[in-house]
Amino acid sequence: MFDKLIYVLAVLTLILFIFNIFYKGNTVQSCLLFMLALLPLMDLKITNETWGGFKTFDAIYFYAFIFLFKDFVTVDLRNKNNIYVFLFICLSITMLLSGLLSEFPNPTYFNIIKIFPIFIFGRFFITECLKDPSFHLKAINALKISYVTALGFLFIQTIVGLKFTFYPDLNPNTIDPVFHMVRYPGMFYDSQGSGQYLAMGSFLFLFIESNSKQKSYVLNYLVFLLAIYGISLAGSRAAFGGFVMGILVLLFLGGRKYRVYGSIALVLGLVGYLIIAPQSSVFDRSKNISSDFQFRESIWKETIKISDEHPILGIGWGNYRSYTTRHVQDQYLEFADGEIVYFGEPESGYLKILVELGYVGFLTFALFILIPLVKGVKSSFTNDHDKRITFLIAPLIVWMVAFSTVYTIFDSRILIMVISMIALIITYPTKRDCQHELD
Repeated sequence: MFDKLIYVLAVLTLILFIFNIFYKGNTVQSCLLFMLALLPLMDLKITNETWGGFKTFDAIYFYAFIFLFKDFVTVDLRNKNNIYVFLFICLSITMLLSGLLSEFPNPTYFNIIKIFPIFIFGRFFITECLKDPSFHLKAINALKISYVTALGFLFIQTIVGLKFTFYPDLNPNTIDPVFHMVRYPGMFYDSQGSGQYLAMGSFLFLFIESNSKQKSYVLNYLVFLLAIYGISLAGSRAAFGGFVMGILVLLFLGGRKYRVYGSIALVLGLVGYLIIAPQSSVFDRSKNISSDFQFRESIWKETIKISDEHPILGIGWGNYRSYTTRHVQDQYLEFADGEIVYFGEPESGYLKILVELGYVGFLTFALFILIPLVKGVKSSFTNDHDKRITFLIAPLIVWMVAFSTVYTIFDSRILIMVISMIALIITYPTKRDCQHELD
């Protein structure tokens, strides 16, 4: 019954999208803002796994690809951002070849189809930002709406209980059997995904439009403080570590004013630690960090061994569980009720990509992240760009840190957040281009 209600909610989301087209217009910008403002609903499935497990996000951007095709194919050969089109083509070819050589080709072919919506989204996002510099602020405000919705959902869940969720079956790590604590997942299937999303999105509330009223500053900073508490409820040490690294980014890359903000945030984080630590699963679980690391290290070593056996193109995208179930059968968890769950990833997002796509795919993936990151850091040191670009760099750093211990981009919402930060960084307007918004 619950599964059917989820599909109903997905259908209602698509109907709402149709109404949005009629009222806001059939434009790239209206599609993007709809998706960003309703981000928590973008991971709802519209087909079961047998039919590919396609989601509301996929449907919206296949629609955009068909009915806004002219905007999609418009290419400016002078645009330096065409490098991302080239990288996408390389990644697609790598996935295809990897699937042809894999023992389990079908999952790879499905995944090739499913990467097109995120590429469509990223290309539309970049072209819209280049066309209209003011779209940056519109996109950030839409992401803030989504974030507040997700944060509110999380707080309600802590009161009502875990039955208040989109998923009939949550990740087994939601309830920690060792410390007997709940790691609240909010709108996500996995509490670690929730932690990553909350840690990334929190920095957007430091990005405030110039000449805003004092009330706007107060509300944004209040959400930022609530986000710290939300991260602790998710119980993700990786997300909390990423959040701390994001604060350090502000201290090193931001202007003097933002260094003050970063210092205040760091102090508030320490105060939060003293207040929350006795009850939080983040810090209690850290007492066992040595044994956790040894456990992860054993998996990492085995994954590297598999990668060495398939160095160039890997074992095929999405095939980690199938491969280890057949060839490395000791990678599983056994729960108190006797249930056995084989690992779907090697406790590291980077290693999952390396083992499934080989060195070629991993290098392509790394360039997708590193090129905009380097561009953003360089821009933060120039006088042509507003220092608030650091509030977009910090979320990307948060994700990069957290991704080292858990693969989360299977969730469309996390992937959309990552691509949004990349698009906003590489197209960040200069003061001259968007003076009225960013001065």
